[in-house]
Amino acid sequence: MAHIPMGDIRELWKSTPQHSWGALEKNLEGRRGKTEGIADSLVDDMIWISKQMEKSGQAFSSSEQQLYDVMNQHIPGK
Repeated sequence: MAHIPMGDIRELWKSTPQHSWGALEKNLEGRRGKTEGIADSLVDDMIWISKQMEKSGQAFSSSEQQLYDVMNQHIPGK
């Protein structure tokens, strides 16, 4: 079962100063294919979740913890 570690969420939160689903998606796109950092499979899952949240009109998370909860609640296969 897939799980996104809090460390990865914290890194994304800090490196996405404009807290929005679109900004998070762009940040994640820039991480795809890198040998260090977040695994590509998790990047793909988080991009999918970000698109779904934006499409449904969900407000962006207001904290690292809330982003962690949202991502792990919606990760495919969970």
